[in-house]
Amino acid sequence: MKKKKNLEAEEQNIENEEPELDGKSEIGGDSETDDDLDDGEDPESDDESDDSGDSGLDDDLDDSEDSELADNSEPGGASEVEETPARQKRPYEDYVIEDPEDMDDAPDTGDMFDDEELYGDDDYFAEEKAKTRKGRRRSRHGGISGGVLVLLWAVFLILVGVYVYVFFINDKLFTEDITGRDNTVRLEIPDGANYRLCTIDEINQLVNNYLLARTKADQTTLQRLVTDPSEFDDMKSIEIAAEYITAYNKTTCYIANGYTADSYIVYELSNLMIKDVNSEPLDIRSLYVTKQSDGSYKINNSALSDKESSYINTINSSGDIQAIYEHVKENNDYLLRTDETFRKFQNMYN
Repeated sequence: MKKKKNLEAEEQNIENEEPELDGKSEIGGDSETDDDLDDGEDPESDDESDDSGDSGLDDDLDDSEDSELADNSEPGGASEVEETPARQKRPYEDYVIEDPEDMDDAPDTGDMFDDEELYGDDDYFAEEKAKTRKGRRRSRHGGISGGVLVLLWAVFLILVGVYVYVFFINDKLFTEDITGRDNTVRLEIPDGANYRLCTIDEINQLVNNYLLARTKADQTTLQRLVTDPSEFDDMKSIEIAAEYITAYNKTTCYIANGYTADSYIVYELSNLMIKDVNSEPLDIRSLYVTKQSDGSYKINNSALSDKESSYINTINSSGDIQAIYEHVKENNDYLLRTDETFRKFQNMYN
């Protein structure tokens, strides 16, 4: 109210002053104006006087506005200009840890860095949220593509199929069959077996000489070592075999009792040395050895009685003797699978 009264008073004073100026111009008449123009005076002087008058009014208005601000700033008045609130300090902002050992005694700041009221609407939080959203979008769009996922599933299913086939369908795929790899001539004789290791030197020597004569196709020696020399009248088969079988190594003899007290059924085991064959397959031969009237032993290749033949067949078909034959067969079968040179020899010889 005080402001309005001051403004009305000033406006009233201005209105009162304006007629006086008009009166002066009328008293002087137009002559004064003409005289002023004739004298070369610049009409701007009047403008300057007017401006001075206006400046006085402006000063009064400025004073009145200042008085308004002063009145509004008085206690109890409502301020129209809001002051910027001072930045709040973070809790423990001035706390300094001088000694690292005092870390345990440092105050617990709690969630002071998550309190948005301490920072207000700072652009920092907006930028961080924008970065987080971009990162989430990249993580969603940066995953495995559909094509790669299908490929991975296909590889997985193939591996599962191979696993099932190898371990459940064909469990021998990666398992080497080593049955028969052992070509030893030294057998483990089971208890109660119907054969034994030959400890008669004359018989062992007889068998070794006989095998050596075969590798050399020595007809004379062969005829001397048997009871019927006529078997070796034709040496053709012996000569063919001698071209390939070069030696009988590690010959070991096992014997079973013969039909008579002075006779033995001999089972010889040897490792064959064969031309152009890398391995040494097992060889087994069954010989019937009888003692002669002069005390020497010979291979009895003569015709035998039915009882003698039946007896020998019974011994040969027994489980103990058949186990020896099976041992030799497994070794030959193994070499046929694993040794190509031996396989070629068998195909050619047969």
